[in-house]
Amino acid sequence: AMSSQEPAAGEDVVAGEEPEYEEKLDEQPRSILLGMMRQLKVGMDLSRITLPAFILEPRSFLEKCSDFMVHGQYLLRLSDTSDPLERMMAVLEWYMSSWHMKPPGVKKPYNPILGEVFHCKWEYGNPDLGTTYYVAEQVSHHPPISSFYFVNRKKNWYMTVSLRPKSKFLGNSAASIMEGEGYFHLLSHGEVYKITFPAYYVRGILIGVMRMEISGDVSISCERVMINLFDFV
Repeated sequence: AMSSQEPAAGEDVVAGEEPEYEEKLDEQPRSILLGMMRQLKVGMDLSRITLPAFILEPRSFLEKCSDFMVHGQYLLRLSDTSDPLERMMAVLEWYMSSWHMKPPGVKKPYNPILGEVFHCKWEYGNPDLGTTYYVAEQVSHHPPISSFYFVNRKKNWYMTVSLRPKSKFLGNSAASIMEGEGYFHLLSHGEVYKITFPAYYVRGILIGVMRMEISGDVSISCERVMINLFDFV
C-alpha cells in the first residue's frame, strides 16, 4: 500500500504543474479572500463560513456526487464476471474514474439545504444494460450529512453512501475531510464492497497559485472475497 501525506499548511505550489487544477485570482477577488482569511485561525471549522461566489461551483454538493457514476459502465459487467479479483478490479476502475469530473480551476459546490433532493439517471442505449438511477438527499444541516443511493436493477446492484464533510482552515491551505463510507451491494454474487473517501485540499490560498488536490488514505474492501485495496493517491 502507498501512503499519502497531507500538504503542509505553508506549502506553496509551482504554477503550471497541473493547470487544469489551478486558479490564479485577480487582485480584487484575492483581496476579498485574504480579508476573509485574516479572520480565521488555523484549525478553524469552515462549515459555517460564507464563501465568496467566485470560488463556488454553480451546483449543489448533491448534484456533484452524481459524478461518481459518470463512468458507471465499469460496473455493468460485474454480474457476469465469475472471477472475484476481476470484479474487485472493475470496482477499482470505476472508483478511480469517478474522480475525473471536475470544473476548471478551484471551485467548491454549494452546501445543500436540509431536505434538498436531487435525482437523475443514466441510460446506456441497450435494454440488457438497464438504467442506473441516482437519488440524493440532505438529511442533516448541522452537522451536514448527505446521503445518496445508486441502483441498477437489471444488473443486480445498488450502492448507499452517507458523507459527513468537515472543512478546516490550515493556513495556506484548506481541507474538506469526507467522513463516512459507501456500501456497494452486488446481489448476484452476494458481495458487499465497503468504500471510503479521500479529502479535498486547496493549497496556495494566501501565497502562490491556488490548486485543488485530492489526497488521503482510502480503502475498498470485500469480506466475502477477502480482498482489500488501499490508498489510490
